[in-house]
Amino acid sequence: MKSSGLPPAAWLTVATLLFSVAVGAQATAPRSLFGDDFEGDLSGWEINSEDAITIIDSRDETHGQVLRLRPEHSTLFALIRGSESWPAYRIEGEVLFPTDEHSYLGFIYNLHDHDGRIDLGSLYIKGNGSYVRINPRRDWNPARMLHEEFRVELTGDDAIVIGEWQRFAFEVEGAVCHLYVADMKTPKVTFPYFEFDSGLAGFKPRVVGGPVWIDNLRATAIDGLSYRGPMLPAGIEHRPERMVRDWQVLGPLRGTHGELERRASPLVASAVENGVEHRWRTFATDPRGAVVTGRVVDFLGDRTVAYFHTTIEVAENASAKLEFSTIDEMAVWRNGRFEGYSRADQFAWHDFGLNPDHPPSPYTSLALDPGTNHVLIRIRGGRYASGGFFAAVRSEPR
Repeated sequence: MKSSGLPPAAWLTVATLLFSVAVGAQATAPRSLFGDDFEGDLSGWEINSEDAITIIDSRDETHGQVLRLRPEHSTLFALIRGSESWPAYRIEGEVLFPTDEHSYLGFIYNLHDHDGRIDLGSLYIKGNGSYVRINPRRDWNPARMLHEEFRVELTGDDAIVIGEWQRFAFEVEGAVCHLYVADMKTPKVTFPYFEFDSGLAGFKPRVVGGPVWIDNLRATAIDGLSYRGPMLPAGIEHRPERMVRDWQVLGPLRGTHGELERRASPLVASAVENGVEHRWRTFATDPRGAVVTGRVVDFLGDRTVAYFHTTIEVAENASAKLEFSTIDEMAVWRNGRFEGYSRADQFAWHDFGLNPDHPPSPYTSLALDPGTNHVLIRIRGGRYASGGFFAAVRSEPR
């Protein structure tokens, strides 16, 4: 046996160095939470249709078997078992849209099953349109029309091309979600406004349309969000201070209550249904100032009525209007007097009345009198892609 020529003390130094390097590499390596290349079964998943969500042969030597999600019904999902207990995490993978028809890959995070309904954070990559949209679902009702400022077109190397694989990643820390497409260092969109900060993670296809394939999923624990810059897409400037943000809510209810609607000051009343008394409670807007009514009313359930109330004081020498941008249809009362019905807008815009492309709703404008104005708004759920409004006071000297 040949001698290395190193004295024992030198060998000890080398061994110590190698051990330190190995320990350091282990300490800095991402902690794996989940992985699936779909060459096995779906035992790590909770799915609600074995026909629509299944493993198939991609006939691509590089990918082999992949997970196919095919539209079948409106509440379809593939959820990762145990993900509700994960710390902050990052999920990476690859996506392919095999057919040129309406399709998307929906990312689910913080799915919350409570009080007889399911709410979930969600955003999606559109297949045939090549863009990203924010789309939280409350009782499975999509709220994308309340978040249109976050829509991002995917172009160039980031584009979705039918029949070609594209990389994606999404990171979740508490209530915040960042979505990456192609570029794994800078997210396309950062969304911090979902109301739940924990819950299951997974995927969903579009409700109707074409299938989507995913492969090579890897979930790792992260110490925090990788991106720490300004909100994306760039240029979004929310101004919640201009919105009416002091609201109370009563509901959800199964029917309307005329005696409540006719009161000059509705807050002194309650509503009784099936022996249960429903009282007013404080209702917080989202950080943009949006009244997210989908948090209260059901879409699939039968509790589809809620009342929202605010009090607005107008100076004696002022003229004021309450203006809206809304994806809800409304019935409106002021000081117990019925003021009329309104239609829903296509989108509810955070910058309505400031951006010339986003004027206030032409269907809803409420004149306010000098003094105290008790404004009561009745919302009905059960209508697709509804669930919120913005309201602001426009005041002018007389």
